[in-house]
Amino acid sequence: MIGRRALAAAILLLGPALSGPANAQASFVLHDTLDLWRNLEGGLKVGDTQLNKLQIAVTLAGDELGQPGWKAHAQYFRTNGERLSGGRSGDIQTASNIEALSTDRLMEAWVEKSFGPTGALRAGLMDLNSDFDSIEPAGLFTGSSHGIAPDLSHSGLNGPSIFPVSALGVHGTWAPRSNLTLRAAAFDGVPGDPAHPKAFATVRLGRRDGALLITQADWVFAPGAQASLGAWRYTADFDRLDQPGRRQSGAAGVYGYVEGPAPGLTGWKGWVRLGRADPDVAVVADYLGFGLVHDAPFRSRPDDQLGFAVARAGLGAPARRGTGLPDTETAFELTYRYQVDSRLSLQPDIQYIVHPASRPGLDNALIAGLRVAVTFRSKADRPQD
Repeated sequence: MIGRRALAAAILLLGPALSGPANAQASFVLHDTLDLWRNLEGGLKVGDTQLNKLQIAVTLAGDELGQPGWKAHAQYFRTNGERLSGGRSGDIQTASNIEALSTDRLMEAWVEKSFGPTGALRAGLMDLNSDFDSIEPAGLFTGSSHGIAPDLSHSGLNGPSIFPVSALGVHGTWAPRSNLTLRAAAFDGVPGDPAHPKAFATVRLGRRDGALLITQADWVFAPGAQASLGAWRYTADFDRLDQPGRRQSGAAGVYGYVEGPAPGLTGWKGWVRLGRADPDVAVVADYLGFGLVHDAPFRSRPDDQLGFAVARAGLGAPARRGTGLPDTETAFELTYRYQVDSRLSLQPDIQYIVHPASRPGLDNALIAGLRVAVTFRSKADRPQD
């Protein structure tokens, strides 16, 4: 009931913004994503799966309220809880980035103060992936590893502060030069409450949770091209996979990626991403991902996108020892987004997953799906059709 009340309240707020003047103080976005998938062969079980995620985001700028430099943001979502990776394909990288338990959740609720063009400070419930390990062209793909790689997304005692569970945190941004941005944040080390995974909103600062500390540097080295380097560390204690019964203090990892126009390929942009985590406590110890995206592949379709990407998750030796799990799981994804108009898109997608790693001995999986996305925005944020 809490989730339904929150949804009703958001819709009441949404109405005036969708019909109000272009200079409305609040910005609203309602986004609904429907995935229709079929596991054609291999994995856990052949069959169909339907996934759905409804998301509402509200952003309020303080400038027009006499509070220049201030901003407040909230995001709510509802998911239907069907399982693709967990019930069909059997992969650990999560083939659809909207797969989650059935729940209503307050994902974000933060305030931010900017200090001119060079700095900002934010605090509250935050999605770490909004600012860290987020690769622009990779956002086309449905595979979760292209949104945030598994060396980071599978870390910690309950994952980092990302969909579908967020945590309290403090985040700072500083841009000492026009082509250099430095970010650093600290989050509660255990997002939500693992004992109540469907809670609408949970703020639980346990002494044993520790913190997740993360930093990233972004360097724009050419028009449209960026290199990023990040590092993260948990301060809590973790069970060692290589020595059962023994615990260690902390867990850490590093990652880096380059994104931008693809050399020698007109109209294409791409990326390469590498990551490494501590194999003594992490199942996914290393990662390699890369892909290419073509904007407007046909002259008559200026808003469409075509893409191909590969995500390779390497399992650490301690996690594999005695389990029969494969050394690596590799997902190949081919997708095309057909932009019907500014509000509706249709996206057929096919993925071939080599060595799905949720269980030992699974056959390679072939899955095909269609993503239908509908977006409504307040007038000030709407692109022109």
